[in-house]
Amino acid sequence: MYNVTMPRDKENQKRIAKEWYERNKELTKERARTWALANPKKVSEKNIKYKTKNKQKVTEYNKQWWFENKDKRATYEAKRRATILQRTPSWDPEAHLIVAKYQLANMLSQASGTPYHVDHIIPLQGKNVSGLHVFSNLRVIPGAENVKKSNKYSI
Repeated sequence: MYNVTMPRDKENQKRIAKEWYERNKELTKERARTWALANPKKVSEKNIKYKTKNKQKVTEYNKQWWFENKDKRATYEAKRRATILQRTPSWDPEAHLIVAKYQLANMLSQASGTPYHVDHIIPLQGKNVSGLHVFSNLRVIPGAENVKKSNKYSI
């Protein structure tokens, strides 16, 4: 008797839950937003787990987004270039050596077959601290490590 009505009950339960969500969409979103702000570590872990599990899907999504949002991409890249220019002091005696870091990253990438990036040890646009675009603030690290580090500085 229960096996016959179970699918209908599950379908009905799903329908009721969906209707409730549609009526309370803003409340649900606000609760999720509040929880995410209160649990940043869990959100980060959840995002990393999803990205690891769905690497191909995430890569395809990112490629599609970059292709469809050329205006946003251009804005982002222009802001990045402007930030580097603003954070490059004219007094740096080693300014001419900065290009060597980028050449080293390129050589390592070609030699190893894995991408290497020039990383700002103290980020240019950090949340709590901002560094300069100077030779002593640059290092060459594997691209995966740089992407994982993102815009963070650990003391």
